[in-house]
Amino acid sequence: MKIKRAFTSVIAGFSIAVGCLAINNLSANAATTQNGVTNDQINQYVNNATLEQKVGQMYVSRTPQDPNQVKNDVSKYNLGGLIVYDADMKGLTQQQFKDKMKSFQDSAQTPLLVGVDQEGGLVSRLTHSGLVQQNGNQFAFPRKQYEEGGMKEVVDDAEKNATLLRSLGINWNYAPDADYSTKPGTFMWDRTFGQGYQQTADYLSKVVPAWQHDNLVASTLKHFPGYGDAADTHTGFAENSKSLAELEKKDMVPFKAGMKAGADSVMVTHVIYNKIDPEYPASLSPKINSLIRNNCNYNGVIVTDALEMGAITDFAKEHGNASVDVLAVKAGNDMIMTTDYATGINEIVSAVKAGEIPESQINASVTRILQLKNKLGLLKPENLMFRKPTNNNNTGTVINPGNTDHKNPSVISGNNSITISGVTYNNDKKVAFINGKVSDPAAEGSMIMTATNANTGKKITTAVVGGKGVFAIELPMTNEVQNIKVTSDDDSYAAVTTKVEAIKADKPVVNTDQNNKQNSSTEKQANKQNNSVKEEVNTTSNTEKQANDAKKNTQVVSKNTNSEKTTVTNPVYKSTIKTNYQGKKDITTSHNSATHAVAQKSNTSAKVLPKTGTKENIVALFGLAITSTTALFGLALRKKN
Repeated sequence: MKIKRAFTSVIAGFSIAVGCLAINNLSANAATTQNGVTNDQINQYVNNATLEQKVGQMYVSRTPQDPNQVKNDVSKYNLGGLIVYDADMKGLTQQQFKDKMKSFQDSAQTPLLVGVDQEGGLVSRLTHSGLVQQNGNQFAFPRKQYEEGGMKEVVDDAEKNATLLRSLGINWNYAPDADYSTKPGTFMWDRTFGQGYQQTADYLSKVVPAWQHDNLVASTLKHFPGYGDAADTHTGFAENSKSLAELEKKDMVPFKAGMKAGADSVMVTHVIYNKIDPEYPASLSPKINSLIRNNCNYNGVIVTDALEMGAITDFAKEHGNASVDVLAVKAGNDMIMTTDYATGINEIVSAVKAGEIPESQINASVTRILQLKNKLGLLKPENLMFRKPTNNNNTGTVINPGNTDHKNPSVISGNNSITISGVTYNNDKKVAFINGKVSDPAAEGSMIMTATNANTGKKITTAVVGGKGVFAIELPMTNEVQNIKVTSDDDSYAAVTTKVEAIKADKPVVNTDQNNKQNSSTEKQANKQNNSVKEEVNTTSNTEKQANDAKKNTQVVSKNTNSEKTTVTNPVYKSTIKTNYQGKKDITTSHNSATHAVAQKSNTSAKVLPKTGTKENIVALFGLAITSTTALFGLALRKKN
């Protein structure tokens, strides 16, 4: 079976290569530059910059809400880009938002890529935040624009919105969507073009140039290699079971068309494609990245989806809190979308110095990033000169969101509310899941929920809101009942409080690595004792009844500990994790909109002495030895007589 799968993968990979080699990427990777600086100047920067400065360019971060922190961090870490959400726009006039973006750019040594999710419909940050008012179908989902006005309306609106974005200080749009979904009601359904694989490809060949007209805004094909009907990765694991050949024949067709049309960047999804790489989500998978680079001959910027999403945080926890930033770079991504730059930069630098990541790979990524910035007209020669980070602690003005010339955004569902649907636990009562929903379904991906200890005010953890406003906050339990306050980063939502139970000391913890080791150790000790006892008992098997009685009194009873199952209920996703003694974890996933189960299975069969401790066992063995010796001595005397 493995040979057959490998052969199928080779054939599928060859077919992708044949289909994609003709793609000539016409975007930021072109040999010539548009304005600003030359390729030689870019190369000189890459050769002279410190490793830390280069890795900083690979980060695109959610914008901190403190403007002074943004300015400090952009300068200190040499960040490559920022992504703006509703919270960065709410309460501001368009001019105030422009000034805010300009202040961030002024703090940057190398101008920032400022990105946004402006797909349309529920994924329209401009209108959802209230920064821009709705205008007919201009900010609708492309499928609605097409249904009501044909391709001309789709293209015209893309051109208008690109011009608007750049006027606001945004130069990178995480659109258009190249995904295709076959099932109404699935996570991606509304966001797809909805006209079939080839029709979606035709749409992308026209809309990519519209978004990128006059090099005002970079576009992004997402979510490679095709999200399909998978579950919501904002809140947990999601999988796609299509083969490589099927993806090439269907889901990748629109992406190839967008690449051929010159798309500046490609975003990789967090979905696990279990017939290509069953271990890593696509965003962390070298196998998926190789499809973009080697098979499709694409040399534009590759960016991950946000690494704060549930699928990736869950993956990290199941893999010993591995550095997902390092894994993302190892996979081949040029830019990492995450807020963890303060830690991640050092981790990546250490990985490069340890030889885990070639510095030549870092150089290639930074070159692509700078070429994209140059294409967008952001770079000037002085931007590639080196200067010390600036300290902006006392600079800038925090903009007052209470201006009177700005209308509050409309709330689609009518009320700004947070609803807790329940708190669930895993069997060993170590982890709790606070499940809930916000009233605005368009909060997907943009809103952050925070769990705080209501008694101490200490922040515990955060989670990103997923599709339809659903969220699941995972937090550790303690020995005491916790009163947890759940808040949104949108202060128009009132906080809610819920209780999380305490760890129950009388409930045994099962299936942890430590228990497996203890069970294994117990088994070895029990086996050793069993063997010792059996040797002693066998010497007296034909002796008098006294020896047989001694054997019965000291017999060790073995007890097989069967595999146990731990179930966690969570209304987001379902995942099964199998753990063996070598520490490897095989992850298989299935999805249910109402259930999340994590099953841990141990193959341990531990043999233990029933109801006796170490001292009792020693006494029993000592008594057996004396009894056996006495019996043997008596037998010898009988034979002599």
